[in-house]
Amino acid sequence: MRFLFLLFAFPYALCSHAQQPRADTLLSGTLDSVTVTATRLESRELDAPLSLTVVSQDGIQTAQQQLALNEALASVPGLLALNADNFAQDARIAIRGFGARSAFGIRGIQLVVDGLPESTPDGQGQVDNIDPGVVSSVEVIRGPSSGLYGNAAGGVINFTTEAPPVEPFAEARFSAGSYGFQRYQLKGGGRSGRLGLLAYGSHTRLTGYREHSRMESSMFNTRLHFDYGKKRRGKGGNSERADYGNNRYKNDDYKSNDPETAGQLQLLLNFLDSPLAEDAGGLNASAVKENRRQAFSRNATFNAGEAVRQGRAALRWGHRWSPKHKIEAYSFFLFRDFSNRLPFEAGGIVELGRQYTGLGASYGYTGKIGTWPYRFRLGMDLARQVDDRQRFDNLEGAYGSLNFDQEESFRSLGLYWVQELELATGLSATLSTRFDALRLAANDRYLTDGNESGKLDFERFNPSLGLLYTFRPAVRAFVNFSTSFETPALSELSANPTGGGGFNEALSPQRAANYELGLRGLTFGRLRYQVALFYIRLQDELLPFELESFPGRLFYRNAGVSRRKGIEASLDWQLRSGLTASLSYTFSDFSYDEYATPDGDYAGNQLPGIPRHFGFFGLRYLHSAGLQAGLRCRYVGALYADDANSEEDKGYLDVGLRLSYSRQFARWGLHPFVGINNLLDTQYNGNIRINAFGGRYYEPALRVHFYAGVRVRVG
Repeated sequence: MRFLFLLFAFPYALCSHAQQPRADTLLSGTLDSVTVTATRLESRELDAPLSLTVVSQDGIQTAQQQLALNEALASVPGLLALNADNFAQDARIAIRGFGARSAFGIRGIQLVVDGLPESTPDGQGQVDNIDPGVVSSVEVIRGPSSGLYGNAAGGVINFTTEAPPVEPFAEARFSAGSYGFQRYQLKGGGRSGRLGLLAYGSHTRLTGYREHSRMESSMFNTRLHFDYGKKRRGKGGNSERADYGNNRYKNDDYKSNDPETAGQLQLLLNFLDSPLAEDAGGLNASAVKENRRQAFSRNATFNAGEAVRQGRAALRWGHRWSPKHKIEAYSFFLFRDFSNRLPFEAGGIVELGRQYTGLGASYGYTGKIGTWPYRFRLGMDLARQVDDRQRFDNLEGAYGSLNFDQEESFRSLGLYWVQELELATGLSATLSTRFDALRLAANDRYLTDGNESGKLDFERFNPSLGLLYTFRPAVRAFVNFSTSFETPALSELSANPTGGGGFNEALSPQRAANYELGLRGLTFGRLRYQVALFYIRLQDELLPFELESFPGRLFYRNAGVSRRKGIEASLDWQLRSGLTASLSYTFSDFSYDEYATPDGDYAGNQLPGIPRHFGFFGLRYLHSAGLQAGLRCRYVGALYADDANSEEDKGYLDVGLRLSYSRQFARWGLHPFVGINNLLDTQYNGNIRINAFGGRYYEPALRVHFYAGVRVRVG
């Protein structure tokens, strides 16, 4: 036994759980299981020694506005999604507090799309190029995952887009609603022999609820598959992971009807053009009370907002030459041209040109060690990010003098080994280890104030260990220990409070250790449940603050020590054929143990931007005639807006209603839908700008608003 643990020492991985019920399962009266991939080893639902939630295509697309991913993620416990209305800042997503510090985009959470890293090596992520209209599933790992994904993996969100369909189809969708909302979508695809294609395009425009909050964007996404392989005949029907009851899996003779040699080559293309996204800015409490729809005056004066153009081309290859052995590889190139206008003069216009390249490969094995079922995945990720950053004076929206010119690069090499061993009937261990070598460099090209170029190097080893015990075929308990580390992002390092170039070398990487205990199960195919308790200890937590002379620009500093304790629970219950209830609840006690700043000592205070309580309740009904109705209730409790805990934003309840109808004719279908958001007309703030100077923490959310549309499908 000791030899085996040394052999396969260190670890993590696997995946599963809580999926929104699909339309067909609603009518069948049962909740089905799903296969998940976010934990590097493909797994069935329930079989993961960690907290994981899956959202299905039906929960993402059906009768939804599809304007932001917040809709799809609202039911995930432990995940708080804010800022659905300010498209200049992008969605703000936090998992167990990781990502809460972000002023725009996503920090500290790994984003993966179709098996490819979407987050940059320095931990920045945006979802403005991920369109809900083409997403087929979302898997969320809740908790530190650097043993799997390396830097900035306080959680993982794995998006899978629709694959080429077996039967050809074409689909058009149009929707419109309050505050100038218009959305046009086209989708189609099919297969011919070994080739498969799915293409998708959308165009969205919005005038916005607040002044100075217009948005316009277009997105294109396509997947081209080429399959190859020779089949052999055999008995058994075993796959990489065979069916099992109390045993984890059975691999006795490896005889299979699967291809003896089988593979797939994928070409994936994605393009985003968003020429307009205005930023209305944050308001203080008195300004919100006076007029919640107004923009911060400086944001209007300096024409605050952004424009983005981004494209990615990628290749993925997978090949299996027997049920025991599989190899996978990927490569991609991404560019992002970004222009941002901030509400101040000195350096208030940022121009960023990004090039991001990556490649990776892995080998997977499924077999036995002696009589014990065993499998592993050994892999490598290599990435390079280069940001060409310039800052110009903002002369009330016009370009002024150049005052910052710097090329910033981030290179990363990650080696990981994910292993799973069945120790005894009903007991398995999942171990993972990852080593990352990181090099950051700043090449200062604005030399009038001296050359402030510099380099930083980091190396980090992250182990994780999870144990899973099967009480009965559909009930699991798990315990795990996992870790994460997070370097400051390039944009955070270049935001130097001294006003010079180079990096803010006073910043240190953030480190976290997570301890977790959980239970999940499926009862009679009708009741799916999960509950998890966790404790996280962090050192050098990265936190934002503002300076009076640069409103809207965030700077960063490290807290000493902080801790996070919480409970996450969810329940999906098939009440009867066609009727399902979903419930999730999160309790978060996140506080600083050591945190002294020039403004005060905040030890003992709560982490801002995260409520102690938030939850979701939903009801869905589907009639066999094609009528579908959904009620969605999202509760977000009170939260603090600053480290001093001097300003508290009150909690709120956001209720929404969805109605749709499906009518199928010979070769085509008609699917009208309508939705109402904020049905109770609650006045609340959709986003909190943490530690904003002058008390401008609040971005008011939309009051009651509507949308309606129709989807037509041929095929």
